[in-house]
Amino acid sequence: MTNQQDRQGQDSLGEARASPTKDFFVRMLTRDIELGDALLDLLDNCLDGVLRTGSIDRDSRRPYEGYKAKLILSEQEFVIEDNCGGIPLDVARRYAFAMGRPQDAPSDAPATIGMYGIGMKRAIFKMGTNAIVQSRHGDDEAFYVEFTPEWMADDIWEDLEIYSLDESEFTGLGTRIQILKLGDEARRFFGDRQKVDDFRKLVARHYSLILEKGFEVRIGSPDEIDSDIARVRPAPFRLLWSTESSDSAQIAPFVYRGQIEGVDCEIYAGFYRPLLTKEELETEEESRGSTDDAGWVVVCNDRVVIWKDRTRLTGWGESGVPNFHGQFIPITGIVLLYSEDPSLLPLTTTKRGIDAASSVYSVAKDMMRDATKELTKFTNRWKKFPEERNEFYKRSSKCSLTDIRNKVRSEALPLRKTRRFGEIQVFRPDLPAPPRENTDARISFLANKEEIEIVRRFFFEDQELKNEEVGKRSFAYALEGARRASE
Repeated sequence: MTNQQDRQGQDSLGEARASPTKDFFVRMLTRDIELGDALLDLLDNCLDGVLRTGSIDRDSRRPYEGYKAKLILSEQEFVIEDNCGGIPLDVARRYAFAMGRPQDAPSDAPATIGMYGIGMKRAIFKMGTNAIVQSRHGDDEAFYVEFTPEWMADDIWEDLEIYSLDESEFTGLGTRIQILKLGDEARRFFGDRQKVDDFRKLVARHYSLILEKGFEVRIGSPDEIDSDIARVRPAPFRLLWSTESSDSAQIAPFVYRGQIEGVDCEIYAGFYRPLLTKEELETEEESRGSTDDAGWVVVCNDRVVIWKDRTRLTGWGESGVPNFHGQFIPITGIVLLYSEDPSLLPLTTTKRGIDAASSVYSVAKDMMRDATKELTKFTNRWKKFPEERNEFYKRSSKCSLTDIRNKVRSEALPLRKTRRFGEIQVFRPDLPAPPRENTDARISFLANKEEIEIVRRFFFEDQELKNEEVGKRSFAYALEGARRASE
């Protein structure tokens, strides 16, 4: 077999086509993604647009205030519109509509989440065959790009035309995507109220931190989009913290803060409600909470990628941590991972899951297990003292994540480095200890005096020891034998 250089000067017989057909590419790109996840990709683009404006202060309480996105759903069309800064015209020309991010594309704004350059196109392909994208950024001219049914059906990958828009046709700085010819899956989804409600809950969880920080998302039909029902409320994360300033033992979260391989990491773990009573455990009637509120949350650059997980993925049931069960319902925790370079984050390619093999996540998970072990031990110690434990719960209140982070910064908690976690600083709360339980019982019986002397000589050289000591030694001898026999 000769190589290409050896074949110089030989007659060419034409070219063998090597590019993928458009139909194959679209089917492969959209096959393994749920429609809800494709819609989340579009919302991610809105938020990345906000970050590109450079106006976000991470330390501000509500840095996303004033930014919003609407998702208008019907069986006829889908529309998403935002005021999040828009697509720069130069970016639109060079790669915003390309299938993947070119190698020579400039670095994105810090802390964005998009890495692969396929989210918007994949969402469009997932939903339909005719889409119009309108946008305006900064002082750029407003423009629109259309994916036509003819372009979608043609196997030739022709570039898309960019057209200008008049001021009257598009106002403000942002983006509007309209999908006109919906596929069957999208029509069924948008026409099913239960699926739309479930999607609102998904958004409430996935963007819970960002919604708390002021971003507004509305999801609904054209008739309800401006009503209160369409507005998405953030799914809450709360931890109990003592309301009293005291050096004595009190309810407070475990705290871990530092850097892992260039990724900022914060972990807060504790209780979101009192321990369950005996009746609640027996009947599983958790009137003050439920298993839905228990477990671990993992966040990357403000987006939630794991929500209230109670499996081995977050350390339950491994390395000395017990499996999750009803007694542990009050336990919850959150991991905050942040990097200006999203490629350092332990994300899967869908951005909706954690790469469990990541070394960054492995270190974080070790800290998660450390906290979970201590919290489960606390529930074990206190389960026999339901009345006594009410006292320290009365002196505690629920704190939001923002309040927790502010308390950690303002109260000068004794964060310390440990040998186990290297440069990570750790705060271990002095949790209340239950009263000592009397576990002793008396054994007394009568025995023949001569037989007592035989036993005394068997165990002791000192024949003056009291009968009480003979009895104790005899019991210890019998106990040791019983334990060996049971092993």
